[in-house]
Parts: sequence; structure tokens; C-alpha cells
Amino acid sequence: MNRTERIIWLVCVILTLTVMIGIIECRADTVSQVSLESEVSCGRMGQELIDRGDYELAVSSLEQSLKTHPRSDWLYSLLGRAYFKMGDLELAEAQFRKALDINKNNPVAKRMVLEMRKTQDLLRDRDFYEWMNIAKERAADLVTLVIGVWLGTLLSGISSRFYSHFVRTNFRKALAKKDFDYVTDILEDLQIKREKAQLRMRLRELLNEYDLEEAKEMIIEYVDDREIEDKLVHFLVQIHKKSQVKS
Repeated sequence: MNRTERIIWLVCVILTLTVMIGIIECRADTVSQVSLESEVSCGRMGQELIDRGDYELAVSSLEQSLKTHPRSDWLYSLLGRAYFKMGDLELAEAQFRKALDINKNNPVAKRMVLEMRKTQDLLRDRDFYEWMNIAKERAADLVTLVIGVWLGTLLSGISSRFYSHFVRTNFRKALAKKDFDYVTDILEDLQIKREKAQLRMRLRELLNEYDLEEAKEMIIEYVDDREIEDKLVHFLVQIHKKSQVKS
């Protein structure tokens, strides 16, 4: 190959390389443009779904788009907005932070992270105050219950002592007046109410005034209910036996 042929061959090689580089750069620009257009179309579709309120569909669409464009901070910020609209603040914040990892100057992601922090703080404060209010209500209910039980016990004790005094006084007055009908009425009432302590005391007082047979006759004559009569006579006999043993 002479010198002229070598020069021609070298020129051809240079021209061929120049054409190939141009083709490669052209294809790269085309792919980049197509990729950019694809990312924009994905983002627009996600934005439209969010605007329409189809948040679940928007999430699904954007997650699928991010598989193709994993370095798109815009798509991550849109996904964060979709989760935010659904009320899932934790997932929303995670997407916004991914967007900031890719582009720390993403304005939407920065603003939304701050907004969500404020929202979460407000929710925590609300939950705390609600818990405090519930605790106060429970404490108030407990105090009311304790006071009610205490008052009930106190009034019950006072009422019981008053009733005992009333029964004892009236029973003694009836015995003194020989009002046997009233005497046995009191005994019947004590038997029906199962006031055994009071009943035993009244029967002892009856035996202090009358002997056993007289007391039995009084009960049999003035008590109309046979079942109550039998019980009163039984108690009377038992009390009489105990008093005889002690004496």
C-alpha cells in the first residue's frame, strides 16, 4: 500500500468513526428523551389519579412506574402524596425521604415532611389529652363510687342503729302496756326480715317478763301465720334452753 492509499484509508476510517459516534449519540439522546417523556407521562398519570381521589390506584401506578424510574424524586414525592391522602403518614414520610435522598432540594418533599411532623405532633398531643381526659373521668368515677359506698355504709349503719333503737323502744312499751298484738307484730316483722340478732334480744326480753308457757301461748294466740308461729316458738324454746344452761 503506497502513501496515497494509506492516506485515503485513514480518511475513510476517521469518517466511519465519526458517523458511528454521531449515530450512537443520536440514539442516546433519543433514549434519554423517550425515558424523560415516559417519566413525565407516569408522573402526570399519578397526579391525575391523586386529583381524582383514586389514591389506591395512584399508589399502584406510581410504584409500578418507580420500577422503571427508580431515581425519580418526583415520582417518589407523588407516591408520598398519595399515601398522605390515604392517611398513612408513616409510609408517606418514607416516600418523601426517599425523594430527598435522591434530590435534597425537592421542594414538595421538604414541605410535606415538615407538615407531617407537625401533624404527627398534633396527633400525639391529641392522644395525650384524650388519655388524660379519660383518666380524669375514670378517677372522678372512682371517687364518686368510693364516696357513694362510704355514704351508703354510713347511712346503713345509722339506719340500722335507728331501727334497732326504734324496735327495742316500741317492743318494751308494748310489753309494758300488755299490747300483745303489737308485741307479736314486731316479732313477726323481725322473723320475716331475718333480723335474727334483734329477734333473739326481743324474745329474751319476752322471757324476762313471762315464763316459757305464757310466752308460747301469746305467740300461738296472736300470730296468724302458722309457719312464722312455729319458727318463733322454736326460737323461743331454744333461747329458753340456753338461758337455763347458763343459769
